[in-house]
Amino acid sequence: MTLPVTPDIRTVLKASVANLRDVVVPGVDGEWERFCAVLTVGALEYALGLLDGDRNAARRFELAQALASLGPVVAEVPELRDFLGAPSPYEVATLLLVWRQRNPGALADRIKATLHPVLFAQMDAELAASAPLMHGFGAAMRGRSED
Repeated sequence: MTLPVTPDIRTVLKASVANLRDVVVPGVDGEWERFCAVLTVGALEYALGLLDGDRNAARRFELAQALASLGPVVAEVPELRDFLGAPSPYEVATLLLVWRQRNPGALADRIKATLHPVLFAQMDAELAASAPLMHGFGAAMRGRSED
């Protein structure tokens, strides 16, 4: 007896995208229904990209490394020392960046110079990864399923 082999999730999602885009969307008459169907195609395409690895873990690690480079300098400032114990590197970065806005100077400049490039690059990467979703949204708003 052989065990059943489950299908690859990527294959299921690709088939769903193709079915919705090529079969369902062209036959949808209602504007709202078409919008929802096209947006679902974009969401499924975005979900396919999420299968390529844990972007969140990689981003947390990257930010944690940037924060570690600031650690010795930040630890010298008593009011900032407690920030380093926050449970998420994003919480630490947020606390430091808010502090920086209220306390201009060399340390504030260093915090900005260290964290902004990392955070902006991460936002740009996620924006690029969400392009299928945005494309679906834009196409649905124009009333077309392809572009």
